[in-house]
Amino acid sequence: MTPRTPRTPPPAEPVTESARERRVLIVEDSPAMRELLRLAVKRLPDVKIAQAGDGVAALRELVDARAAGRPIHLVLLDLNMPIMDGMALLARMREDRHLGDTQVAIVSTEESSATEEEALALGARFFVRKQVNRRTIEKLLTDVFGVEPDTGRA
Repeated sequence: MTPRTPRTPPPAEPVTESARERRVLIVEDSPAMRELLRLAVKRLPDVKIAQAGDGVAALRELVDARAAGRPIHLVLLDLNMPIMDGMALLARMREDRHLGDTQVAIVSTEESSATEEEALALGARFFVRKQVNRRTIEKLLTDVFGVEPDTGRA
């Protein structure tokens, strides 16, 4: 499936190519899916990747990165995870004035249009249904960062 843009809120401005470093947080409880996402994301130039296996670890990573002056630009977020699920994390992010503008792309097996609408209403910018492939993730990254991934990078 291709990423879908929400009807509301308006999308955040993409990170421009002039930005020195693109920071992406992959939040996914499946190690295999995290690796697939990591392999797609690492094709971007100047990308720094962080990973978390649940919403609590992700929230800690987001807060720590912001406090260190290196805020995360994009969160690739699974919905079905232990401890804190993706929807709860998304809601917590939107409640936090320092994290509320972080771009979020949902990457989930959820087929329900109601779930998609809820995620978009909470501020997710994209909703990508698994089974995703590298091209789908690369398209999403191009949409967010405004730069093509380097297809020569492994």
